Amino acid sequence: MKKKLAALDLRLQIGLVVLGLLVLGLGGYSLVVAPESAQVTTLQVQITAENSQIYARQAQVRAGLHPPAIQTADLFRLARAMPDREDMPGIILTLSQVAREAGITFDLIEPVVGGALTGLAGPYNLQRMHLIFNGDFYSLSDFLYRLRSLVAVRNGNLEASGRLFNVDTVNFTVVANSFPQISAELYVDAYIYSTGSTTPGTTTTPSTGGTTTTTPTTTTPDTSLPPTGASASGPTP
Repeated sequence: MKKKLAALDLRLQIGLVVLGLLVLGLGGYSLVVAPESAQVTTLQVQITAENSQIYARQAQVRAGLHPPAIQTADLFRLARAMPDREDMPGIILTLSQVAREAGITFDLIEPVVGGALTGLAGPYNLQRMHLIFNGDFYSLSDFLYRLRSLVAVRNGNLEASGRLFNVDTVNFTVVANSFPQISAELYVDAYIYSTGSTTPGTTTTPSTGGTTTTTPTTTTPDTSLPPTGASASGPTP
C-alpha cells in the first residue's frame, strides 16, 4: 500500500491528504461540535424563558409594594364644584371674591325668595341668586368669564377652583352716551348635588289599598274679607 502511494504523483498525494483531513474534520463536527451547538441553543432558549418569568415576578412584587393610588383628588374637586348642601354664606362669599378679583363691587347680592329649584332632570338642585351692578361693562365681562372658569373640563380632567355657577339672565341698561358705564341686573344659579328631590307643594296621603297617592296642596282664599291694604269707595250720598 505504501509502495502504491509512493508511486503516485506528489500533487495527488497532497490532494488525498487534504481530502482525508476534510473528511476527518466533518466527522468530528458531526459527532462533537454539532450536538454541543444544539445543546447550547436549547440552553439559551431556557435561560431567556427563565429571565422573562423572573422579570414578571419582580413586576408583580413591585406592584404589590406600591398599590394604585385612590383618586380622592377627583372626588374632592367634584365636591367643591357641586356640594351637597346650599351653604348660602359660601355662595355669597364666592360671588364677592370673584367680583373683587375682577375689580368690581356689586350693589346687591341676595338669594331669590322661592328661587330654590328642585325636581330637575338630574341629581342636582339649583339656588337662584339676584345681583345688581353699576359700573364698567368690561369689568362685568371679566367677572362673568372668571365665574364660568371656576369649573372646567380640560383634556377629560375636571378642574374646580370654586363652585359651579350658571349665569341664567343678564339685563343691562346704558344711560345716554355713558357706555361703557352700565347698570346691570343678573340672575345666577348655584348648583347643589342631590341624590333625590321632592316636589314642593304636594302632600302624600296613604290609601286603603296599600298604595300612596299624591294630592296637590291648594289654598282657597277667603272672599269674605277684603284684602289687606284695600279700600272701597263709592258715591257720596
